[in-house]
Amino acid sequence: LEISGNARERGGAHGEVFREQIQNLLPPYFEYLDSVSRHHGLEPLTKSRVLGISRTYVEPAEQYAPDLMEEARGIAEAADVPFEEVFCLNAFLDMFDYLSPPFVQPGCTTLMAPGSLNGEGALIAQNYDLPAFFAPAAILLRVVDADVPSALFYTNAGMLGCSGLNESGIGVVINNLVPSDSGPGIPYPFIIRKVLATERIGDAIDAVGAAQRASGMNYVLCDKNGEIYSLETSARDYEVLCPFEGPMAHSNHYLAERLKPLECRAWDQRGQSILRWGRATRLLKGSSPLDSEALREILCDRVNAPIGICRHDVNGCGQTICGIVLSPPEGKAWFVRGPSSDYEWEEYGVCEGEKLGEAATKRGRYGFG
Repeated sequence: LEISGNARERGGAHGEVFREQIQNLLPPYFEYLDSVSRHHGLEPLTKSRVLGISRTYVEPAEQYAPDLMEEARGIAEAADVPFEEVFCLNAFLDMFDYLSPPFVQPGCTTLMAPGSLNGEGALIAQNYDLPAFFAPAAILLRVVDADVPSALFYTNAGMLGCSGLNESGIGVVINNLVPSDSGPGIPYPFIIRKVLATERIGDAIDAVGAAQRASGMNYVLCDKNGEIYSLETSARDYEVLCPFEGPMAHSNHYLAERLKPLECRAWDQRGQSILRWGRATRLLKGSSPLDSEALREILCDRVNAPIGICRHDVNGCGQTICGIVLSPPEGKAWFVRGPSSDYEWEEYGVCEGEKLGEAATKRGRYGFG
């Protein structure tokens, strides 16, 4: 869907078109947090408790991006759901941190392929892994805003944005981290949209690094010149990793030595992340040429199934909801519904409302795959 106008209008278009998906996503989201927390003997994440936690994020988000708060209010109003529930949905990964320490959570894998010194061939990519009930809500949005670059991104219905690319050549993908310093702060979809509102990579880095974040994430940023920076963040700190020595992968554990003491995931639940990081790194270094097709193939890898780079939902382990490959120097993006090994990839131009080489269709307008 392409949305434009002021913030409230953009949110209204999003909420109106995807009203059913938003209304269908909210109940299992709250039920999942409650039931999984009880199953693992944690303090129950009841709906009232979850909403209480997310209220501590409202003021930081309002200060960081009041326009995006208006967009979220527009989504809620048009979808006919309470704003506090839509806002809490946007804090979904921050909420998952309350569950992550005792057991394996779905987790994304990111890829970084540096191109030549002039940027040619630079790519970033990820598989976006979540509990399977998110799958029907996977959508693509193109936001046209007179004040900032237009952007094309994957998100879930009701959320401001998860990963994407703007017309100035700024791209971002992510993978979740679980630090011990999580607290009141800005939910990650707000930061994604701030990154996609920038025109220069330095400003994109500041959109992440200067934010009062609610929790930790690894933000992989790339620009049209092939500059790639991986920002490992906690709620209050960050380190920068760069693929200067060749292609890199990242998953759901800290690589920077200084931040490793903040790792909150239980020791006996880190192997799945380590495996995906190691497997993806080996595939990246062994692929030639390392082009968009190679990255798409890596994102379909199923070693260690069902919890591989491409994840299939078996016994509630979650699944790959969307596969994403971005070429900021070319202004191109490839998306696939997940599991990424089961569906056809589609190519999009960041400045175009339809898939490359095709006329606009209802499917192209309302979703993908």
